[in-house]
Amino acid sequence: MITDLLPSDPASRRAILILQQHDIERCAYEPGAAQALLDEEVCVLQFPVRAQGALSAALQNILDAGLARAGSVLVQSPYDPDSYEDAVLAPQRYALTKHMYFSKFCQHLGAKKVSIEEIDLRTREGRWTSNVEGKRLGIGAQATVGNELLEKFRTQMNLQDEFEGGPPDIDAAERLLRRRGLWADPSMRTLLEMRCDTANPLVERRLVLSLSSETQNNLNVVGRLKIPAFVKLSSGYDRVVSEQCEYTQTALVQF
Repeated sequence: MITDLLPSDPASRRAILILQQHDIERCAYEPGAAQALLDEEVCVLQFPVRAQGALSAALQNILDAGLARAGSVLVQSPYDPDSYEDAVLAPQRYALTKHMYFSKFCQHLGAKKVSIEEIDLRTREGRWTSNVEGKRLGIGAQATVGNELLEKFRTQMNLQDEFEGGPPDIDAAERLLRRRGLWADPSMRTLLEMRCDTANPLVERRLVLSLSSETQNNLNVVGRLKIPAFVKLSSGYDRVVSEQCEYTQTALVQF
């Protein structure tokens, strides 16, 4: 869909391509170019974006974040359908977002402490792990690149959150999961169910949490596009599509 505005249905804009008018016009007459961009979950937004009248929350967020740049590929947040990130930054930014929601979820469940013991990064080139002391182990040909990505990710995380603790607010925890699209996460939903037992309360649990599973669904939408060669996209787009970064964390939750 090519438009000056964004569709109201979030499912129609899981990914957004921002293209200059001459690229859009060329797609109309180059053989097969228009078909290559057709996808029911992708929106093509014309640059410059004409911000006139009342704007949707999604378009306002894109403009306020400075993301309305020609050649950009934007990926919808799996946790907020009106929030977007550049595809190059999306894997790490959204992994950090899920980490934050996990800690907030544990707070609702009455946790006293949430400690991250290990962070893991997997790509097609290998696997890299960082423990709580910052020691790293890289496996694969691109160990240097992987370690750099993992270290950048680690330095942006809060490795330990502490709360006063208290009885679980099950309703608030469940609302967070449903509102942020996390109800399908088995680790978080199981933790919720176990904290419902007040006869023999859970006091500690160590779990491995995927920080990328929800994001990957939207990145797959970008990955199946066949962008015409004459369209110049933002730097790093090809790397994001090919790498398929998957972040996981091992956490200890104490109640």
